[in-house]
Amino acid sequence: MLLAISAALATFRISLPPSSPSALGRVRLYFSTRCGPADSAPRAQCSDNQDTSQVFGVDADLAPGGAVEINSTVLGYPRHSLSELSGAYCVQAELFRFEVYRRGDGVNLTLPSSCVSDGGGDGAYGSPPGTLYSDVVNLTLPSAAEVKLSLSHEVAPVASPGCSGVGNDTEWIKTVRVDSALLKKFWGKSMRLEACVLLPYGFHDHPTAKYPLLVAHGHYSATFNPGGRFDPTPPAAGMTGYDLVDQLYANYFYNNWTSADGPFQGARALVITVNHPVPFFDDSYAVDSANVGPYGTAIMRELIPAVEARYRGIGEGWARGVLGGSTGGWEAFAAQVLYPDDFNYAAVACPDPIAFTSYTTVDLYEDTNAYYYDSPFKKTARPGYRDHYSGTAVVPGTSTVTYGSPKGQTTATVQEMNLREVVLGPRSGSCGQWDIWEAVFGPRGADGYPARVWCKDPTKGCEYGAINTTVAHYWRDHFDLLGILRREWRAGLGAKLAGKLHVFVGGGDSFFLTNAVMDFQDWVTSPEVQPPFDGEIVVGTHGGRGYEHCFNGYLPDGTVAPNGITRELYV
Repeated sequence: MLLAISAALATFRISLPPSSPSALGRVRLYFSTRCGPADSAPRAQCSDNQDTSQVFGVDADLAPGGAVEINSTVLGYPRHSLSELSGAYCVQAELFRFEVYRRGDGVNLTLPSSCVSDGGGDGAYGSPPGTLYSDVVNLTLPSAAEVKLSLSHEVAPVASPGCSGVGNDTEWIKTVRVDSALLKKFWGKSMRLEACVLLPYGFHDHPTAKYPLLVAHGHYSATFNPGGRFDPTPPAAGMTGYDLVDQLYANYFYNNWTSADGPFQGARALVITVNHPVPFFDDSYAVDSANVGPYGTAIMRELIPAVEARYRGIGEGWARGVLGGSTGGWEAFAAQVLYPDDFNYAAVACPDPIAFTSYTTVDLYEDTNAYYYDSPFKKTARPGYRDHYSGTAVVPGTSTVTYGSPKGQTTATVQEMNLREVVLGPRSGSCGQWDIWEAVFGPRGADGYPARVWCKDPTKGCEYGAINTTVAHYWRDHFDLLGILRREWRAGLGAKLAGKLHVFVGGGDSFFLTNAVMDFQDWVTSPEVQPPFDGEIVVGTHGGRGYEHCFNGYLPDGTVAPNGITRELYV
């Protein structure tokens, strides 16, 4: 589908100050109607979950004093053109920095310098240090005026709190960093892997003891956070809302872990979280892939052995487990399936699509268009996100954790979510979710960038949303985890995975991740599966309502609890 762009009206001239050094990146122009003293940064509102701002994007390589223009011919999201905007807005521009990677495979790619901040948090959708930005301007559209914005500010570096959260390592939490030779060879520059290590009770008192290892996968986090923080500090007086809940459970984890006779008695182990951000995202997905590099091998053969050697890990597959939720859930499932001898237990919560027969709401093999259901006479958009769920929901005015509102109401379509990424960054460079899936799962395209699994950019002249079957088949052969199980189960993989896979997903997962888990469930419960599957699959509900993202199972005693509590209790 090609866009109909009307004649230019307002033009925005976004410039680099003459005193600034050259800057390469994606210039983004944000509009918001939420223009008040307490909300003066419209660029901060364009998050993954709340589409509270309008954005336009264009590539720029600016010399000192140079400028780039954004007008009604530049693609935007959600509105496609500036000509569609009318009313009073606050406006702000930023330059999201890119750099040229001269990779070891002979390909030079221009991609984000970083998708994260050393200061912590999930940095995939924010503005990392080095991002340039302008002042906020208030205006009314339509207008024939030229609006000038200067990229006169820069997001400052933020000191990392370290794995412990207090800067230096502590008695309990240690840091292991590895400059990966494998990744340096692939990316053409130094690439570091990091593990935040939680030592077991009694570690220093038993200097010859060796321990099992639990690997907790998930998004980038500067601090140790496997799904529940670890903090010796009780909640402070006056704390309210989910901040109180989070601190309460962080301290609860600490007290239990450091107890001689608490719930971890007889279950002493090393626990690590792993940081492996890449130029496409805040996380590599922990596998070897054509576009992202040999992260699976690097983590398994460089980082984990370094942790086990330094902190007395047993170093055998029978003494390792893996867990994670969402991105980490997919990684946990993939680690157990792709390295079946290296792990003995996988706790997999709300995993990203483990079967591409249900790539959220798209069947990559049978559907022809990712954005609309196949039909000769109507055009129904595929849902991509529902319910605007927050896993940290509390009863207003209290610290009582509550459920979301799993009514299944669509709040974004697959097309909308993908268009947003096209605007934020070209060639899989948005630091967004769908782009990293294409980078990890897909082949390298003719231009060196990840090959699109469907027509994602409406300005490229292809059929908008049309699925590329050749690329989809590559996905099937390399990263459809259910497909791998189906092909290799009888050949010995089924026996190697006996009792190891434990999968949990909400009955109404916000991102439709339930669908692929049910595809997996349908297959493993069929008579054709020999040897029979003897793992665990739980599709969670409460009071007849399906849990949203990210259900990770009922409590050990069977208690049905909101995600806002279970998310604190992964370990």
